[in-house]
Amino acid sequence: MRTKIITYIYAFSFIFIWKAFLHKRILHFLLDLKFIPADICYIIINIIPVIIFFEVVGKIVFLSTISSKLKFVPAHLESLSQIDIKTLNYYTNALESLGFTRISDLEDLELSKSSLTVARIFSHPKHFCFAEVIQTPGHSSVFCAIGSALEQEWSVSFRDNSPNHAILYAFLRRPKRIIVVKQGVTPEELLRSHLKFRQKIMRDLNLQLLPDISIEAYFDQSQRSRIGQRKVLWRKSVIIGLLEIGLFNFKSEVQKSEWLGDYARLAAKKG
Repeated sequence: MRTKIITYIYAFSFIFIWKAFLHKRILHFLLDLKFIPADICYIIINIIPVIIFFEVVGKIVFLSTISSKLKFVPAHLESLSQIDIKTLNYYTNALESLGFTRISDLEDLELSKSSLTVARIFSHPKHFCFAEVIQTPGHSSVFCAIGSALEQEWSVSFRDNSPNHAILYAFLRRPKRIIVVKQGVTPEELLRSHLKFRQKIMRDLNLQLLPDISIEAYFDQSQRSRIGQRKVLWRKSVIIGLLEIGLFNFKSEVQKSEWLGDYARLAAKKG
């Protein structure tokens, strides 16, 4: 409701300011340039407000779907309807056999105000990483993510699936958050690949692993990630983001499955 009110206020304010102050001034400026044909000037003056309006209103709408503050509550996943218990148990057994310890079942009430997301959280006392088994009830996709936090706000996440990956790539990618999707691999293969890559980036960028794997550290890392997502989204052009979504399918399979951020550039510089 609050977002709708803000959007309406912005819309009416923008229309008033554009009509009363900006429209004629910008049009006269374009016409005075002489080298731009008058017909083109009128097209430009009609396109400018549409672009600005779409950018700001679209950004407000997108930001409204990502709350600034996470709200985790304990959950009993087996009692929730529409949860894929069979897949959840598969991941639980597989991760525990790899040495992971289950630390919490959570509902994230604020990941998206239009949906509820649940997760089973694990930590590994030897490898100092987290694992998540995530599902949005009612959606068929259940996936596993293994993540580690490094110094200087770097993070590495390996996943066996990534719903809405095109949207994540276009609007939420960040230079120090590495995401690698290895579709369909087993949790054992996912962990092995994660640890191998983690060691490589630590060596290449001279980074240290953050060893805190408490539930408090998980909450803190998740909240920091959320703040980073909102900052990126606020700076991102909505139009460019939509174009990137449209062009995402034309990328190679490697480009689709990996976002390495600034890693390659910084590693080459250090090397």
